Amino acid sequence: MAVSSTSSATSATNDYQYSASNKTRTVAKNLDKNAFLQLLVTQLKNQDPSSPQDSSQFVAQMAQFSMLEQLTNLNDEITKLKLSQDMSQASALIGHQVKITSVSTDSNGNSTNSEVSGQVEKVTVTDDTVQVYVNGTAYGLDKVTEVK
Repeated sequence: MAVSSTSSATSATNDYQYSASNKTRTVAKNLDKNAFLQLLVTQLKNQDPSSPQDSSQFVAQMAQFSMLEQLTNLNDEITKLKLSQDMSQASALIGHQVKITSVSTDSNGNSTNSEVSGQVEKVTVTDDTVQVYVNGTAYGLDKVTEVK
């Protein structure tokens, strides 16, 4: 079902997003719950009054919307739980000697492993990522390979 837009708002059309203001189309990675609800409302607005949508289809779509909402909420809570768990693990490392292994890539595309050892000085959360500071430099918690 195609959805046309007459304003400068962005609307979801198949797997593309179309902006009427600059006439460009970009591929949408996924449709969120707002796009799903907008599609459902558009279906209801544009249905034929002489043969309205089957009520069982409407109930099924509402159930799908409800399930989408609950899965989104569950995903958000799991993300928060993981961040909390990572923060707990990282804070337990404060004052301990650790070995950090990181991979860096040079301008030619060659990757090299580097190891840093030192005491964890502090722990921070930046952009939902837990970082440990060793020798004044931040490293992701996933880079810790050994705790002494």
